[in-house]
Amino acid sequence: MNQREQKLQKIREYDFTMMDTALYLDSHPKDAMALDHFRKAREQYNKAVADFESKYGVLSMKNMDNNLQWNWIDDPWPWEGADN
Repeated sequence: MNQREQKLQKIREYDFTMMDTALYLDSHPKDAMALDHFRKAREQYNKAVADFESKYGVLSMKNMDNNLQWNWIDDPWPWEGADN
């Protein structure tokens, strides 16, 4: 697994953690430890996404901030892998 794929894997892990914790919080909304766990995962996710995007380009069109050109489609899609 190359560095790009490792960074994507970390993003997926943090995303999964947030989703899983959010499902738990839906039925246990007052669980302070779970809420703290969600916040930490979200912080790690945001850092991992920022790191990835600074090196490889945006992961989502929601993060596009280039008003001069629509370059969302220029790089390989995140699921295509580095060899495509």
